[in-house]
Amino acid sequence: MKVKELIEKLSQMDSELMVVVHGYEGGVNEVDSCELRDIELNVNTAWYYGKHETLLNNDKPTNKDSTIVKGVILA
Repeated sequence: MKVKELIEKLSQMDSELMVVVHGYEGGVNEVDSCELRDIELNVNTAWYYGKHETLLNNDKPTNKDSTIVKGVILA
């Protein structure tokens, strides 16, 4: 999902609604932050990991041919 799509969906909702993300093993947590990060696409294949990985300032991509994009992380 792109920011534009998210804004479109959210603009149709009550602005006072709580925003949550899935918890580690269950439940949900309220979103506390929104951060711009580099994301390495399609690097994880195990079902229990998300498909993509975030890269911190000095992290090297897993694979030299990886696709790196900017993305927003809600936490």
